[in-house]
Amino acid sequence: MVKKSTLVMITALVFGIVFGLFAFADDFNVAEGKTYTLSPEPSSNYPDPGTKLTDGSANFSWGDMVGLENPENNPVITVDLGDVYDTVSYVAIKVMYSKASGVNLPQYFIASISEDGELYDDLGMGMKYVEAPVASDTIATLYWATKDMPGYGRYVKIEVAPTGTAWTMIAEVVIGNGEIPEEYNVSYDQAVDTTDAEVVSVGKPYLLVPVPSETYPDPDSVKVTDGFARYSWGDMIGFDNPDTNPTVVIDLEEETDVVKVSGSFMRSYASAVNLPTSLLVFVSDDGVDFTPVGMAIKTDPSPVENEAINQFYWEASAPVKARYVKVEIRPRGAAWTMLAEVTVWAAAGE
Repeated sequence: MVKKSTLVMITALVFGIVFGLFAFADDFNVAEGKTYTLSPEPSSNYPDPGTKLTDGSANFSWGDMVGLENPENNPVITVDLGDVYDTVSYVAIKVMYSKASGVNLPQYFIASISEDGELYDDLGMGMKYVEAPVASDTIATLYWATKDMPGYGRYVKIEVAPTGTAWTMIAEVVIGNGEIPEEYNVSYDQAVDTTDAEVVSVGKPYLLVPVPSETYPDPDSVKVTDGFARYSWGDMIGFDNPDTNPTVVIDLEEETDVVKVSGSFMRSYASAVNLPTSLLVFVSDDGVDFTPVGMAIKTDPSPVENEAINQFYWEASAPVKARYVKVEIRPRGAAWTMLAEVTVWAAAGE
């Protein structure tokens, strides 16, 4: 017969393990109960008293969500975690999808992190839904996750890209610090092997918006795809604290299996030239409608070097068919951004 004291000890141990597991899962979400700002203001029909997005609740209920109808600018949520966290590995938004009610899922979000709330480093793009394919009239979880490149900071900014002109309904924000619990059901993409990939962008025409500075112009529209990424002022085009993110659209002139996209930039503290925080990569078959495929955040060399050319690159998890490749540069701070080259690689034998 098992003694009563032994049963009590076993019960206590089991309870402790279960409680510990729940505590671990709860401790992972460092956004719950924290303060945040949301811009622009949500619709008066679905307002936010300033607590809905971090209250720990993500019910399929209109009153539990904040709503934005076809906002002019992408909604931006900035969460103050109240302290610096050193392994931010997960960012997610829980959103409604309802065809009948004209509520669309966001295309993606961009997550960035800051120590001081002023200068942000990009973490990545949230492009995956846990529940994919997402059923109508449900709450879905759009997330970014990493095992290798966690963030460090106190403030996390989430820029949401709506789909179309419909409603965007957001129920909750989740920010995870540390190892991601299994119950979050995240998956990670494995980049294709680009060892034998072939450069297909050299000499190809492109569109550049906005026009670069008169000091470092691109009069013949050739510098960005001339095949050279030299540490030379004359070889680069420059943007001095631009109002809009510089964007390059390259026409590959035929459908191509794209596996890698990069941008090569100068870094020079002495000349007040900063590297971008990241590049957003989009593809299209007609040059009009573009689909986001990822963020170029990895660098070569790594870590980046001063007074040198540094490459930001994105690698596909599988070849992506496209004729047009759009690269949106996200500048860092109020400084010069000097671009030497944008390069597109195709699968070997393309």
